[in-house]
Amino acid sequence: MKNITFKSLVIFCSAVLLSALLFSMVSCAKKKPPEPVVQKPVVSAEDEARKKAEVEAIKKSEEEARLREAEAKRMLEEEAAKRREDEARRKFEEERLKAAEDARKRAEEETRARAAEKAKVAAEAGGKASHEVVKGECLWNIAKNKDVYENPFMWPLIYKANHDKINDPDMIYPKQVLSIPREFSSDDKDKATHHAKHRGEWSLHDGAEKYWEAGYKKGS
Repeated sequence: MKNITFKSLVIFCSAVLLSALLFSMVSCAKKKPPEPVVQKPVVSAEDEARKKAEVEAIKKSEEEARLREAEAKRMLEEEAAKRREDEARRKFEEERLKAAEDARKRAEEETRARAAEKAKVAAEAGGKASHEVVKGECLWNIAKNKDVYENPFMWPLIYKANHDKINDPDMIYPKQVLSIPREFSSDDKDKATHHAKHRGEWSLHDGAEKYWEAGYKKGS
């Protein structure tokens, strides 16, 4: 009986020791190893100030780059706007010049049409009875006109019919309205033509009377 009890006790103790050993092994396996302690470097005030200055320098550089980019963009936009404005101004000027040219051409066409109509009316009526002098004209040119005599040598007829308006036949002035004789004899025509061809040389300094035949001086 004693032997059985002793054996039972031994077995129980062995079981307890074995259980404690297994528990200890399991606990050791589950337990995490301690984390290593990292020693933080000690930063001096000088290093801290240097790092702060570097950060500020980077920020300043980035801000300057941003401002340069914004300025470049603004300049490009201004150039584009100026090009558009110049293009619009150029088109406006071209349209204005074209409109002026069209108006000039229309005016010229209207003037030619009126002149043609007047010439037609004058031709139908046997020629015009008066003529308004324009700048650059002389009696020679007036007599040469189709609606006058179509013969420049007949200008003395115009001069003789306008003695009261013309002091010197070589000096007529714009805006003068001269009568154009329509009723004259062939003798009058021949005399006028002869005088125009043979009056001789003349000069503005000779005066109105030199080289004038009888009948073509004032009062004759």
